[in-house]
Amino acid sequence: MTVTRSTLLRGTAAALAGALASPAIAQPLERLPLTLNWKIQGLHGAFFLALERGYFRAEGLNPDIVAGDGSANVVNRLAGGAFQIGLGDVASLVRFNAQNPERRVKAIYNQTPADLVVMSLRGRGISKPDDLRGRLVGAPVGDAAFKMFPAFTAATGVPASAIRWEHMAPNIREAMLIQGRVDAITANEGTALFNLKAAGVRQEDMVFLRYSDFGINIVNAGMMANESFLREKPETVRKVLRAVNRGLVESVANPAASLDALMRKDPLLNRGIEAERLMYSIARMVEQPDAREGGLGFYNEANVRRSIEIVTAAEGLPAPIAVGDFMDLSFLPPASARVIPAIGRV
Repeated sequence: MTVTRSTLLRGTAAALAGALASPAIAQPLERLPLTLNWKIQGLHGAFFLALERGYFRAEGLNPDIVAGDGSANVVNRLAGGAFQIGLGDVASLVRFNAQNPERRVKAIYNQTPADLVVMSLRGRGISKPDDLRGRLVGAPVGDAAFKMFPAFTAATGVPASAIRWEHMAPNIREAMLIQGRVDAITANEGTALFNLKAAGVRQEDMVFLRYSDFGINIVNAGMMANESFLREKPETVRKVLRAVNRGLVESVANPAASLDALMRKDPLLNRGIEAERLMYSIARMVEQPDAREGGLGFYNEANVRRSIEIVTAAEGLPAPIAVGDFMDLSFLPPASARVIPAIGRV
């Protein structure tokens, strides 16, 4: 058989048409362990909303989103290599990077400012910092407020050595306060406040000694990653932040959808309490000056420098780390994607 030019062209065209008509070969998704800062609650719904709506999949990612056991422990998880990226505590990041400059972890997306607090209940005789002397205070060892207690000491004059400490697992902290097994607890307010409400404690019966009331204002929970991961897989980092940012933007605009995703992840959660916790977290995230200035995820350099100085003094570190050793904002989605939407209803 003689193969003519026209026959060859027809055959090539047919083969090409067949290839185009065939289903595309799916590219394997990149598996990625991602650690949260605490047990699943509140604004974590944004991560599961992004997962459900396919925002991670659209970026070629298949994240395994794992609950944390204290925001202060996230940096160690990241530095140890079990996780490369997650949601963690800034104070611990400053401490770790000052002590381990050869394997730094960096903040890459700001989420909420610190809401560190010492909490007690009415009738326990605690209404001011000096009342903590000689009392039994409960704190999980990975709790950010416990880790930052030296700053509370510097601001109030109440040394940690004047307090008796009881360490416990995070999931029984509030129960121990209610049962009177401890006189007070350290916590993030957005966690302990709503856990106590879920247990039937009225907010007016709670006592708050907020770190911010004593001048301890620091940036806090945010996305972070170990430096080697940032260097070796920069595009993967950008993909993660694009997906997470979409989940957060939609959680602000449509909190009900975020709450639904959270409840599908853990149906045993108290929906009413988690709705309150979610709206509390959204308000703190969007009303902070950093977000107002540069959109969701943005860190103001002056605020970061001030936070580094507070942590450095509290921890007795030799010298403040440089802002560039703390954060890298080059992985943020464009500002147009991080505009704060109007807050929706839950």
